[in-house]
Amino acid sequence: MISRFKDFIRISFVQDVSILGIGKFLSILLSVVSSIILARLLQPELYGIYGLIFAFVGLIGIFMNWGGNFASLTLLAEAYAKKDKQEIKNILTYFIKITFWAICIVGVLSIVFTPFLTELLYHNSQMGYWVRIVLLASFLTIIYSLLVVILQSIRKIKQLTILETFNKFIYILLPIIFVLLGWGLTGVVWGYFIPAFIFLILSIFIYSFLAKKDKLLPSLEQIFSNFRKIKIKKYFNFGFLIAVNQNLSRFHSLLPVIFLGIFASMQDVGYFKIALGYITISSMALEPISRLLNVQLPKSKSYSLQIFKEHFYKTSFYSGLISILLVIPFVVLAPYLIKFFYGEEYIQSIRLVYYLAIFVAFSGFGIGLGPFYRTVNKMKIPIIINTFQIILMTLLIIILVKNYSSLMAITLSFIISTVLFLFIHFLIIKNILKNA
Repeated sequence: MISRFKDFIRISFVQDVSILGIGKFLSILLSVVSSIILARLLQPELYGIYGLIFAFVGLIGIFMNWGGNFASLTLLAEAYAKKDKQEIKNILTYFIKITFWAICIVGVLSIVFTPFLTELLYHNSQMGYWVRIVLLASFLTIIYSLLVVILQSIRKIKQLTILETFNKFIYILLPIIFVLLGWGLTGVVWGYFIPAFIFLILSIFIYSFLAKKDKLLPSLEQIFSNFRKIKIKKYFNFGFLIAVNQNLSRFHSLLPVIFLGIFASMQDVGYFKIALGYITISSMALEPISRLLNVQLPKSKSYSLQIFKEHFYKTSFYSGLISILLVIPFVVLAPYLIKFFYGEEYIQSIRLVYYLAIFVAFSGFGIGLGPFYRTVNKMKIPIIINTFQIILMTLLIIILVKNYSSLMAITLSFIISTVLFLFIHFLIIKNILKNA
């Protein structure tokens, strides 16, 4: 058994998951500390507005995600393995160019209209001005995002983990400092803008260092000078369907907060945000597995269909089992931990935790759904499924809100639609593998 364990930990995939897992643990710890401090300082109403600001930014981000990162991540790893310097330069140029276009088209329009939209939806135009600052901060992350894609593609996992952990720390530290100084929500949003500017400069220096050290990587100057030569269509077609599916999944996860902002009070938004943030701490530990399955499942499929099938089902089963085991102590301790860390003001979040635990427990089984569909090149299937999932959730909210409070109706609709369509995913996957 000792010999087998030693062989197991020598596997590069296991080592990379372990390193990413350590980074994820630190990230979770920082996120928890941040949510506790901000929830205490802002109180339920302002914390609810804080949640709406970033949900609205996330909603805009959906329309700005055109698949550049997915296409670049998958194709760059292949080009780097082949030592194709020209293709590497083209892929990196595509990433910068498609991101820049998204900023110029969707981003600029969003900057102009956000105060009007937040006034229309939430009767709060000030929220739109805060959204503007966070959006501008997201525009500055273009080089940092490029750097993350490169480090992951060339499997420099240790360097990637250090960079992401440091990034998370700065993004958490500055908003807290500014709120403690008495700047409120204005301090929070500027606490996101300043780190974005810092990491823009830092990422340029780090990338320049990598490009000098690795002859396969072009300089930033070479990338920008390649703008006119690159053909967008070649790479866009590859990543767009992946982006659409990812955006629909993200939209589904944002819907509860968006609907709560429309139908419920800001305090209810704060209660939901605390409950969901608390109970999903356990599921965050599985994210490194999902991240590396994007590379591992295609490799398994190249060996044989049987190996691919076994790896997918085993990963799904054990991830689901781990998810259930991890969520149990969080459910049991919820009345004590929420009251102790967040305070008496968030007691109403405890009841929501019991319902949302069902969602978290089942979500572990779906850890490999995205990588599976990408590997078998069936991206239209999850797009259709996710579209119907959003429609079902919306209909359930309309039906349940007549008999339940807005907070409970939206929570139940979110859970029911997620669990039901998880089963539908596996029925379809079973049929795909059977036909294959």
